[in-house]
Amino acid sequence: MSKRLAPKVGIVSCLAVLLLLSLPYFLAPATAVSVYYGTIPVPVDLLDTFFALVSLIAFGSGLQDRSDPATIAGVTLVLGVFMAAITLWWAVVTPADTLVEAARMDSLSTHRWIFALVTFAVPASAGWYARNVL
Repeated sequence: MSKRLAPKVGIVSCLAVLLLLSLPYFLAPATAVSVYYGTIPVPVDLLDTFFALVSLIAFGSGLQDRSDPATIAGVTLVLGVFMAAITLWWAVVTPADTLVEAARMDSLSTHRWIFALVTFAVPASAGWYARNVL
């Protein structure tokens, strides 16, 4: 059961990452969001989108037994750890009022920490999947 549940949780966690990543674009002006995501020299929004989409496809491939489960588990684990590390770096470095000041929206004041926390679900589910298939 958990051999099939782990990639499902991974798919849901990738979708949650993509949802939280795009949330500021719906609630704040694009210029404010570009300042918000541009606080580190690495484009955290682009890298997280790319890694979440690749992990989403990989988890789906592993769920439907179209690829080697051990390979899928390894790939999603590496992508998830890298995504979580970059997002945590960005959340620590980004000042608390960056998006709130630029967009004058207090509702997004804790977004960066929630977003960083959700990105850790991807490597956690990939590790769970790796433990089940190895």
